[in-house]
Amino acid sequence: MKKNTLYIIAVLCTLCTFSQEKPSYKYNDSLFNLIRKSEELRVANKMYESLEYAFKAVDYGIELKNDHYISHGYFLMGTVQYEIIDYENATKNYLKALEYTEKTKDKLLLPYILHSLGNIYYDGNNDFESALDYYQRAVKLAKKSSHIEQYQVPLHNLIWTYMDLDRYDEASVYLKEADSIDANIPDSILVDRSSLYLLRARNYSHQGNIARAEEYFDKSFDYLQDESYWPKGKSYFYQYRAEMYENIGDYPRALADLKLLQANERKVFENARSKGNETVNFRSKVDRYEKKLALAEREKDLLVDLDKNNKLIIFISTAALLLLAVAFFFYYRGYQSKKKVTEILEIKNSELYEAKSQAEKLSKIKSQFISTISHELRTPLYGVVGISSILLENEKQSDKDKKLLNSLKFSADYLLDLVNNVLKVSKIDSEEKELIKTPTDVHSLTQNILQSFEYQAQKKGNELILKFNPSIPKLLNIDALRTSEVLINLLGNAIKFTEQGKIWLRIKLISKESSKVILRFEVEDTGMGVPEDQKEYIFEEFSQIGSVYDNKQGTGLGLSIVKNLIEVMGSQIYFESKKGVGSMFYFELDTDIPESLEIPDKDEESSEQDSISANILVAEDNKINQLVTKNLLKNIGCECTIVANGIEAVQAVKKDTFDLVLMDINMPVMDGMRATIEIREFNTSIPIIALTASELSEVSDDCKKAGMNDLINKPLNKKDLQYAIERNIALST
Repeated sequence: MKKNTLYIIAVLCTLCTFSQEKPSYKYNDSLFNLIRKSEELRVANKMYESLEYAFKAVDYGIELKNDHYISHGYFLMGTVQYEIIDYENATKNYLKALEYTEKTKDKLLLPYILHSLGNIYYDGNNDFESALDYYQRAVKLAKKSSHIEQYQVPLHNLIWTYMDLDRYDEASVYLKEADSIDANIPDSILVDRSSLYLLRARNYSHQGNIARAEEYFDKSFDYLQDESYWPKGKSYFYQYRAEMYENIGDYPRALADLKLLQANERKVFENARSKGNETVNFRSKVDRYEKKLALAEREKDLLVDLDKNNKLIIFISTAALLLLAVAFFFYYRGYQSKKKVTEILEIKNSELYEAKSQAEKLSKIKSQFISTISHELRTPLYGVVGISSILLENEKQSDKDKKLLNSLKFSADYLLDLVNNVLKVSKIDSEEKELIKTPTDVHSLTQNILQSFEYQAQKKGNELILKFNPSIPKLLNIDALRTSEVLINLLGNAIKFTEQGKIWLRIKLISKESSKVILRFEVEDTGMGVPEDQKEYIFEEFSQIGSVYDNKQGTGLGLSIVKNLIEVMGSQIYFESKKGVGSMFYFELDTDIPESLEIPDKDEESSEQDSISANILVAEDNKINQLVTKNLLKNIGCECTIVANGIEAVQAVKKDTFDLVLMDINMPVMDGMRATIEIREFNTSIPIIALTASELSEVSDDCKKAGMNDLINKPLNKKDLQYAIERNIALST
């Protein structure tokens, strides 16, 4: 949401000052140094060491029964885990810090813990109402502090959240207070002015005062130029300014800001992905450390128990017969040794089970993280792809403008494909392995795939050639979707590494029986080829052919996806390559010849009605997406009414008559799921289609439970949208 690190540093520095001046709690030099060392390591980004010192502070604080330092230690642990995006454990430690702080007399940490819990609910759960409650409590307590600059950050977060909930009247009251505080703070003191200027800009934009809004947008951007100051801040800056320009009809400037937003989000995504890998390694170290502490504690208790038992045995043995005591002692020691081995084995089994659970948990967190980032990237991409498509339909444009728009749309489609590939790699192990085979015209399928690469091939001076064996039956039962994905990735890879050359797609007939056919698919190019030292790992994720200085585009995911998909289809991928000559990738598929089946004539399909007449309600909060959806519906002959949240959608359905509702799932105030549930209480017949940038498999069940009839992935495709509307209206009549 908003930056938090500088605020935490200021908080801990202030508390250290309190501890050196007139502490109202029982001061302890050792605990104070542990806390200070932990914070110094956290600021130096040595998270594991910082957490280790925080653990020691909590452990020692519990031993001394010092609630203030226990609370402080848990607060530091929560802060470290918040910064590595481990929101679940951060929440647990913040709540523990809150529990121990409430036991103290001074409650110095209370406002900062409440503010941090507000950030957790805002960033981790998107629960704005709960975040608002914590921010209000934090603001109320921080206002009483003599260090007024510490009151500024929770106050800004409170204003920000009110604005996100579209409650600008309530936000303006606190904004005046923030302005008053800022005017009285000297420039020498570190304050949060970038977010303050951005809040002012948002408020003026909401009021329609564009000149003043632009003035404060510029002031905010001066602070955001420092890359280390607030990386995510630029994304908020471009997003809010684009919305302002779109609201006043200045679409070129809105589009320019959206492009800058995409570029910054991509940078944030790359940093997050890098940090995600580091986070997995770090959490693994933390888990091992926690287990080590627990094991050491258990071993310590075990040794204490053994020592007591041994003394008791010696005392009893000495009082009795010496020989019997010695014999019994050795017998007992043997028994204890076996028991200890058994206990150790049980502990190790328990640790193995815990390690397995943690690995599964980390895998789930990784998948959720990539899914969230992909969703956040898909949403603005919908606007870019949609607007560029709309502009391309204007026949009055010059050839130069059309080329630029084609380049823009190609870049947006490329980025969207990148996002989808990253998401596919993260989920490919959990996908269903069942093949969906349908009667398919393989010749037509391969022709269409090859034609889709004409633009890219011509741009690099390549010639695309299709070689298809005419003896292959017209229809074959294959998984057309997975086969298409494989060929698209192989052809895209060939074009990327070939210039001024030739690329062949060959479909050969290996064998043919009464009901079975074996096909061989080959993709050959005259490109740079694969060096001998790189052939072993070209199918690994994120691997790239060539030197790091070759500047080849792409993520290195294509061949990894190809390998997995072909294995799912029960085959293997092979390749032959020679550096400087070219490469050939090939695989074979077993297919069935379907029974007699009529194929719809393409002329009959194309003669279908190109447009439909319907009155559509669109529930969408993003202004750019509203514009794109409105134009798509207009192009297929539909009229539409647009609302910005779920409450407005429910009211619109009650008031007017619509043929169908397009409902965005994620909206402020009331989301699409809740709005659908309320609509179904009084209207069970109107078709409702969900719009989402998430993976359809992730939200499909929830959409059906809520009462939605269908769902479509963003970015929207004109044909898919038209087909979905026609199908659902037909089913409702």
